[in-house]
Amino acid sequence: MKNGDDSKFALFNDLVRSFPGWLDKSSICDKDMPLRDLHVGTLLLTSKREIKNNFSDTPRTFMSSYSPLQMHDLDHQPEDTEGDILLPGKHIPEHRTVNPSSKWPAWAALVLQVIAVICACALYNVASASVPGQRNVQTLRQQNQFPGIESVGSPQQKQRAPKLYFPSAIVRVNKALPDQVYNSGSHVILSDSDSMFFQWHLGQSKFTSCYIDSIVPTVEDGLAANKSYTSSGSITEIQIWNVTTPVEGMTNLSWNTRPQRIALMGTVAFLPEKEKIEQLGLEDGWQSQLATRFSCGKEAVVITVEVACNSCRLEFEQIFSVPPLAFDLMEIG
Repeated sequence: MKNGDDSKFALFNDLVRSFPGWLDKSSICDKDMPLRDLHVGTLLLTSKREIKNNFSDTPRTFMSSYSPLQMHDLDHQPEDTEGDILLPGKHIPEHRTVNPSSKWPAWAALVLQVIAVICACALYNVASASVPGQRNVQTLRQQNQFPGIESVGSPQQKQRAPKLYFPSAIVRVNKALPDQVYNSGSHVILSDSDSMFFQWHLGQSKFTSCYIDSIVPTVEDGLAANKSYTSSGSITEIQIWNVTTPVEGMTNLSWNTRPQRIALMGTVAFLPEKEKIEQLGLEDGWQSQLATRFSCGKEAVVITVEVACNSCRLEFEQIFSVPPLAFDLMEIG
């Protein structure tokens, strides 16, 4: 045995003698004791000495524990040392492993993301296949900006109110000068020897009743429009005659070539409306009771009449302007 081993045996025997109550004398080793047993005994004696010093004052149950610091790296664990194996108060920490079930949520999320990407690609391919190639803009259906306009009639057919017609021809004839030819114009003169012929061209209309009457503004309105008339005798019974319509038209006439009378339609008063109602005692709706009322509007027609008076004289200019001063044809309904 070497000198180092002799010193270890001497040290072990000294420790045994210092603890007479702990070990019996048979524990003293001799030089023939194996070195491994000597080493174990030395460690046991050393541990007992420390325990005696630490717990000599207060007796308590002894339990030695040791919790090594855990490392972040689960795959790396410290190697067991000789003290960990030999000391009875220490225990070896167990190796921790990752629970395989904790990886399933991550794998499930990854699978769902892959499925979502596949579905998006498939939907894009289907949508791209359904879109046709280039198309002409002119062939696209255009939205109608005015729906239902085709059911609306033309302005001529869709009338909101009755019309007032101005004569297309106004021609004078004179009994005293039977061969005198007068052209159509705006000058109107009535007397015992002078008559006036008026002509209107009517089209189709929803209003099927018309009448002929005089329209006279008040004195104030007439002066404001520079319109006036002169009269003498009774102008409340001016005659309206239905006459034949000239085949050649009515641009000019003479007494000898005038249209022939057919029937007396009625008489009208050449007065402003307010005076007319007061003098004649007319009531509301008096226009529908006029004798000069006739049917119209069903078809296009030409109306020709003669205006005359007995024992009266009337003279004015019939001009197409407002306020009217004229013999006119009105629709009534």
